[in-house]
Amino acid sequence: MVAGTYAMSSLLSFSVALGLGLAIGLERERSHPGTAELTAGMRTFAIAGLAGAIAASLPIPLALPMVLLAVTVLAALSYHHSAQQDPGVTTEVALVATTLLGAYAVVAPDMAAGLGTVLLVLLYAKAALHRFARTVITQRELADLLTLAVAALLVWPAIPDRPMGPLQVWNPHTLWLVVLLVMVTGNAGHLAARWLGSRIGLPLAGLFSGFASSVATIATMGGRARAQQASVEGAVAAALMSNVATLVQMALLVAAVNVALLKLLALPLMAAGVGVGAWVAFWVLRDRTAPQAAEDSSTSSIDWRIAIGFGGWTAALLLVTALARMWFGSAAVAAVTLLGALADVHAATASIAAQTTNGILAHPQASLLIMLALMVNTLTKLVVALSGGKVFAGRVAIGLLTMVALGWAGFLVSA
Repeated sequence: MVAGTYAMSSLLSFSVALGLGLAIGLERERSHPGTAELTAGMRTFAIAGLAGAIAASLPIPLALPMVLLAVTVLAALSYHHSAQQDPGVTTEVALVATTLLGAYAVVAPDMAAGLGTVLLVLLYAKAALHRFARTVITQRELADLLTLAVAALLVWPAIPDRPMGPLQVWNPHTLWLVVLLVMVTGNAGHLAARWLGSRIGLPLAGLFSGFASSVATIATMGGRARAQQASVEGAVAAALMSNVATLVQMALLVAAVNVALLKLLALPLMAAGVGVGAWVAFWVLRDRTAPQAAEDSSTSSIDWRIAIGFGGWTAALLLVTALARMWFGSAAVAAVTLLGALADVHAATASIAAQTTNGILAHPQASLLIMLALMVNTLTKLVVALSGGKVFAGRVAIGLLTMVALGWAGFLVSA
């Protein structure tokens, strides 16, 4: 039985190694249709993949390093021979990578297959990747992406991930994540508007960013409207569209915690979504910007003042919530939860729904509290919208108030 299992495992590993070699070699041959002499084709890549798998399977410690060294030397000699006709080293590097993937298939065939697919896509997408790097993305956008990478990959992991400050309510790691969300939202809105046009791109960016933080999205779009980096109509549509994501996420959270509670909230959430969606459509149609209008790429899409300011606002709300819990005690569950909704309606929704599962709250009470949490969170959004100026704030306020009013109307009908 053990021998049979080992044989099946070996067969799978060698099949993956051979399949990857043939697929990558086929792509290399298809990418050089007019080349009389190719460094490595289907047979060479298939042999390299099998050689890596065989070397990794042998009980000889130096077998794999020797095979890898041999393939690397042969690839280098081949490049020296064909450098005049083809100065690129992609095929040679891919040959070495295929050998490594063949060896990796012995240990983890599923991961090797996945990584091989990624390698195959990278090789096939040569023209698209070159066009993106040379003509699509600008120098300013590349600098913004590098800024985001530093903030996310270097700064964020180095920030302490533990409660700190008054009453231990501030987690610097989490607060920096909030700042990152604002920066990413602004960058995504800029790229979407430039590539898809303000009329289509901004609302789409608002929708997807709203799943992370609708409040942050409204703050970012307000900053774009104030700096005239986008039309007011497009920024308003994106800000309101983020609330569609909020409502969808609230419904998913309630469904995940307590499906019975969702039956009471389905109509209110749908009515609220229809209301805000109608305003999104209105402002999209009112947007006089050309569908593919060029977005200004000379200025940065990251506004540090808005990002840091929103992080400070979140920290202040967390402190207010903690103080309320300390002063009023755990008995005031509803009041503390609603105060928490000032910063995050999703967390408040999940908390209220969980209390129905635990028997602390009845379903009618919980549905009422969730609607109140949505209304309280809307107050935060109304305040944040002021960052975009009176025109932006007024138009966003009309959409938000319509959303809340229709949500309550739906609640009263279904009660």
